[in-house]
Amino acid sequence: MKDQGLTPHGPGFRFVDRFERTGPAHGSGWKFLQGTEAFFADHFPGNPLMPAVLLVECAAQTAGVLMMDGRGEGNSPLFLASIDQFRIIAPVFPGDTIHTRITLLKDFDPLVKCDAECFVSEKLVARGRLVLSRQLTKQDVL
Repeated sequence: MKDQGLTPHGPGFRFVDRFERTGPAHGSGWKFLQGTEAFFADHFPGNPLMPAVLLVECAAQTAGVLMMDGRGEGNSPLFLASIDQFRIIAPVFPGDTIHTRITLLKDFDPLVKCDAECFVSEKLVARGRLVLSRQLTKQDVL
């Protein structure tokens, strides 16, 4: 039996545990950090901290779920195409819950531009702008 999540990612690389559409162009996703995730062991030993790049991934996956949910695309993947003006404002630790809020700015198929904000306990920890693509194949990059 295949494990079905909100994203097309495998269980070890899913950063959206729950999703809620909050408007036609808005959605929220939550990632619950147990503290047992593999990246905490080595980033940094004795002082575990969520890698900033994974906050960006959290935002990208939440944006992808918003778009898949809104277009009835099921688990058709969207790919991160651009990261703009992304800032890490505060650290994220084991046991935290990341609440990511996405606002769709423009859908110019096959690209989607979104603003993202990540919060822990209502405190802003990261924000930026992302562009996702519905088209990315091996042939596109070769």
